[in-house]
Amino acid sequence: MLYLRLRYGRFGVGVAGLIRDEGGRILLVHRTYSRDEPWALPGGWLEGNEAIERALQRELHEETGLRVKVGAVRAVERAGFAIVLLMDTQLLDATSEFRASAEVSEVAWVEPSDVGRLSRVNARLLRHVLA
Repeated sequence: MLYLRLRYGRFGVGVAGLIRDEGGRILLVHRTYSRDEPWALPGGWLEGNEAIERALQRELHEETGLRVKVGAVRAVERAGFAIVLLMDTQLLDATSEFRASAEVSEVAWVEPSDVGRLSRVNARLLRHVLA
């Protein structure tokens, strides 16, 4: 958390994408840097005065190669010295292929009931929309 305070000042803003397929499954990413809770909703942190929609598009493209259209904010949660917004997100090309990166090694489509162990923030964000 100290890293976030030093990088973003007093309060950071994160974005996460809620991407569903035709069957209602949720897209999760496997983060290479998190051993305890490697599976997460795709997303990341805003840079400077970046718009939240643009930040989510950038993060998804950098981490997975996927291009998305960002919709409405579905949930907001506090994460230490930051807030994280969960946003409706749609793949622009359903046939696009995932590209691994230094931060994300793989992706998986998961049934909402099988989401499993996520970070506390990700789990709380999903509870808002799945309740």
